[in-house]
Amino acid sequence: MPISEDVDVNLLPYGNPDFSDIREKNKIYVDKTALIYKIACQDTPIFFSRPRRFGKSLLINTLSNLFTDGLKNFKGLEIEKKWTDKQYSVVHLDFSSFAEKNPNELKEDLGEAIINKFKMRGIVSQKGEAGIRNPDRILDEICDMLNNNSIVLLIDEYDSPLTHHINDKDELKEITKILNNFYSVIKQYTGKFRLIFITGVTRASHISIFSAFNNLKDLSLRDEFNSLLGFTKDELVKYFDPYIRKAAYILKMSVDSVYRKLEHYYDGFQFSLNASETIYNPWSILSFLDSPQLGFYNYWFESGGTPSIILQYLKISDRFDFLDYKNRNLSIEMHKISRKYEISDIPRNILLYQAGYFTLRNENDGNALLVLPNIEVEESLLLLYLEENSLDPSDKLSKKMKDLINAIDSRNLLFIVDVFNQILNECVSNLSQIFNDERSIRDIIYAALIKIPLLQKIKERESAKGKSDLKLITDKTCMVIEFKRTYKYRNPAASLQKALEQLQINRYGLMFSNTHELFRVGMVISTEKKMILPEFCKEI
Repeated sequence: MPISEDVDVNLLPYGNPDFSDIREKNKIYVDKTALIYKIACQDTPIFFSRPRRFGKSLLINTLSNLFTDGLKNFKGLEIEKKWTDKQYSVVHLDFSSFAEKNPNELKEDLGEAIINKFKMRGIVSQKGEAGIRNPDRILDEICDMLNNNSIVLLIDEYDSPLTHHINDKDELKEITKILNNFYSVIKQYTGKFRLIFITGVTRASHISIFSAFNNLKDLSLRDEFNSLLGFTKDELVKYFDPYIRKAAYILKMSVDSVYRKLEHYYDGFQFSLNASETIYNPWSILSFLDSPQLGFYNYWFESGGTPSIILQYLKISDRFDFLDYKNRNLSIEMHKISRKYEISDIPRNILLYQAGYFTLRNENDGNALLVLPNIEVEESLLLLYLEENSLDPSDKLSKKMKDLINAIDSRNLLFIVDVFNQILNECVSNLSQIFNDERSIRDIIYAALIKIPLLQKIKERESAKGKSDLKLITDKTCMVIEFKRTYKYRNPAASLQKALEQLQINRYGLMFSNTHELFRVGMVISTEKKMILPEFCKEI
């Protein structure tokens, strides 16, 4: 959709980047309107799910603008060649605004919202005027006054009130009842609506949008709508290449390297089994292009913390092992992905898929593989593990971590190892198998250091001869760390020697040698002692 500073109807807009030397004066857009046309032409209720920050609300706004103002803001786009329909009154209800309401507040506020939305369109509820705020009674009265095919109803984040209350069975039961009554009225008057379009993250059973609407179309897993929200590689090149070139200039990287990094960090999402291409996370791409000087940051997780459904769900379920989820692909039948579940009993694999941590791959037998799509999501899963297990560093450790920059600049290796071991001690349970994998140890340390300002953290940075495990970069020093594991039948001295040889032979960190002092270190992790061994850490 076109960018417009005065009309907020843009489907996945870039915004207002400060790149005046390359920005087109008027408009930059990603044209998804051919797919939007297919939705707008439907004559049955539609459901569409995607994870948070994938543009569901912008899609709702785009549909609202299309039905309200026709082609006014769609000049030059694909839909202009096809759209011939008239203009309609549009009622848009955003259920995320009701998410934290208790049942009584939900009933009151939803009823008030229905009254106000229809009153703005010249339809006055007598029950509302009399002070009644029961949403299904009010909606029933209003719908009875409507002409057939006269209203477009757009419902965003339908499941927000449910997911915020999944750890309170009594409130969840009452909220489910309120929403069921609301949707039952809509079903009764389906013929009054030109289009009913509903978005959300989950597919909740016992909610009547799925049971009452026996003609509901769920487009979430259909191949043709895989790329509706998000960017394909072709779209990234077609619409944003000047911005990516600008980012390459700012980061002192080649354009090809930036494209490759964007793919590794933000691409890889697939929302249908036979999709022909994967999708870049739109929030992360746009955030990167808006502030490329920040580098390849985890914008998705940091843009609002953990999705509320995950946090609420984990309060009532068993803990999960980060290593188990990180290191294996999970096979699952497609019918289980599209199935409706009780909101408090969604299988964890399905929930992580719905929330955007897993994505689909075709296993070639009608089943799907659930896989981690990219580096950003892998880091987010790690942060989720730390958050879910309440493994934020203690105040004492946090104070010590603040001295890490000075320790790196002064080459105080023992202090650095002590900080790393305290991180592992606080962030890894005794039962965890994470010490069997040196990369996962690296990831735990990396995640714990994310919030230290002025310390740049890079893991597995490619060089001509391989990837170093971790780089910690201050204004003065580039510390390059190679981890090696020792276990019952392996000599730690041999592991250390292998780490030092790898640093030397592969010339890790030399790209920084002209701008920083190099501090290259091998560190040995003991699987049995569950720690980094200070006596087997050495600088080359």
